[in-house]
Amino acid sequence: MGMKETIHLINRTAQTNFEKAKGMLEILNTVRGTKFGWLNKRVVRFDKPDGSPAEKYAHCHDLEAELK
Repeated sequence: MGMKETIHLINRTAQTNFEKAKGMLEILNTVRGTKFGWLNKRVVRFDKPDGSPAEKYAHCHDLEAELK
């Protein structure tokens, strides 16, 4: 399963079981070394993942939309 399909699955799971989706994203971040997060139960990519919350969320991108 590629990244696009994985993110789609996590986003879809978040709509019915957010706790499970959070675990899925945590595993993905650990295995791939990414720092993806959440915004409105959607997986997002941060331009500044190590910044303050204001910096992180000022410039975040819906990852599934980017991968299409």
